[in-house]
Amino acid sequence: MNYKHPLISCICITDNRPLVLQRSIICFARQDYPNTELIISYPEGDLLSKTIIEQMISVSTIKIISIVRPRYESLCLTKNSVIEHCSGDYICFWNEEHWHHINRLSDQYIVIKDGPFKASILMHILLYDFNSQKTYYSAYWNWQETLFCEKKILLEATYMDIERDDDGPIIHFLSSKNVLYHITETPHLYIYIGYAANGLEQKRFHSYCQEADMIDDINQTVQEVIHLENYLN
Repeated sequence: MNYKHPLISCICITDNRPLVLQRSIICFARQDYPNTELIISYPEGDLLSKTIIEQMISVSTIKIISIVRPRYESLCLTKNSVIEHCSGDYICFWNEEHWHHINRLSDQYIVIKDGPFKASILMHILLYDFNSQKTYYSAYWNWQETLFCEKKILLEATYMDIERDDDGPIIHFLSSKNVLYHITETPHLYIYIGYAANGLEQKRFHSYCQEADMIDDINQTVQEVIHLENYLN
């Protein structure tokens, strides 16, 4: 282990979303934490993701490892497989649909460095409704998409239930051991972008927004920083 800057592995699970994948890879490349790797899983036949990954590897010095998974593999099995490929001392969940601030990794690492906590999570984030083009300050919540965790303890809570598609049990496990640090004052580190691609996701995202506070003063800035054209080669 590099005790000054231990390796952080970010895990990204994608499926035929090349433009948002490219944005997320660039967000990763811009991180100010110096020792990282990005593990990307995409399904068989997803040539668009494969092409984006190869292009980013050719023009960047960041470490990217790609994993091709069976087309109909369950999410839990995929997560287990990706975690097994991680070499880092810490693992960070890296959703390709959302936007990550340049300080996200360093801020989530520093709060648990040399302390009793083994993981950190954001309790407030920014929500951006792609349809209405409005920005919200989220309610206080364990935003599981932002989980940052020591690999050793994450392996203790491996994804055994192949029917489970969320990380709620992982959060409960970490909380029960009193090793989860709740970050409350940096919502700018993560922008959850609601595309409302299907009915269930649309209903879930709208419930998030209903419990959140709409904010106008940074809405234009949010629109600018997430705009896909800013992340095209």
